[in-house]
Amino acid sequence: MRRPSMLSSVLAAVFLLPGASAGDEIYPAYRWDRVSAGVYVHAMTNPLAGPVDGNSVVIINDDEVIVVDTHIDPAAARAVIAKIRELTDRPVTKIINTHWHDDHTNGNHAYREAYPEVEIIAHRAAVEALRREWQAMEDQRREAYAALEASDVLAAAESLDDASDAVGYRVYAGYIRALKPELPTLQLVYPETTFDDRMELTSTGRRVIVEWLGRGNTDGDAIVWLPDDDLLIAGDLLAAPIPFAFDAPLEQWIETLDRLAAKGARTIIPGHGDIQHDHQYLVRVQSLLQQTVQRVRDARENGVSFDELTNAVNLEDFEREFAGEDIERLYAWNAYYLAPGLKSAWTSLGYPIPEP
Repeated sequence: MRRPSMLSSVLAAVFLLPGASAGDEIYPAYRWDRVSAGVYVHAMTNPLAGPVDGNSVVIINDDEVIVVDTHIDPAAARAVIAKIRELTDRPVTKIINTHWHDDHTNGNHAYREAYPEVEIIAHRAAVEALRREWQAMEDQRREAYAALEASDVLAAAESLDDASDAVGYRVYAGYIRALKPELPTLQLVYPETTFDDRMELTSTGRRVIVEWLGRGNTDGDAIVWLPDDDLLIAGDLLAAPIPFAFDAPLEQWIETLDRLAAKGARTIIPGHGDIQHDHQYLVRVQSLLQQTVQRVRDARENGVSFDELTNAVNLEDFEREFAGEDIERLYAWNAYYLAPGLKSAWTSLGYPIPEP
């Protein structure tokens, strides 16, 4: 996820692997899930809490450890490193960043400090975006957070009458609480190994295939396919419980998800949210994207302008399906999917956006 989002910072109960580590105690907003032999996911207990953070996947092979995505907060990455060292004495030799967003890359530096020889891998377009966007984004955070304290933002949330605005404030407070201590020394280790279409990693005990299936969440989204485990790590091509549509080319994203579905993986680990043990959620997201594009196309053909789009395109049926009455999900639906998704559908269809 790209933007500094706003959601509840209330911490849920923690479900850990046997034997809680110091990292777990420091970072109780996350849980560990064992997916299959040697494959673990470090995920937020509430994927819509601030800071909205991507899942990190640990793959323990016979001779090495591979990590997919490294969290937004280096402290969370350090918690994963602590757990890895409890689980195995094998070194982390490779990191795969599924895309450039900072909730999947900010922990790279923590791994390079812990494992100086670690190789960091990403799609060529992801590295180009990191070099173009990352520094300015983190500088903007430093400036925005400098005069703010999480406690003050939370206090302000309590005074708001609008429940959705209050959710936004609480999420923003979560970003400040997690990232403000790290920002003074935060730096990025850029991936040094890039690929364009496909690469298979040489590793004892398990095939690990990294692929680019097409544009989707960003121009350079990678998936990680473990055919021996019948498991696919999707990055933010699939995020739950609400998809993220910031700057995503919806028409091409639909085609990319078709290719992802064609893998037929029994288990899908999304970039955010719960592990999927079937394709039901994937199918729902595909239907949402298809209908968003179709309804925007219909609106345009009926003479609707870009400025009229939000009022003209009705996606309330999908809002009920994805968000229901849950205030956090409703906030995320409006902020992370509806507003950016309508714009992305409009531009992906080639329609112009008027100058401000």
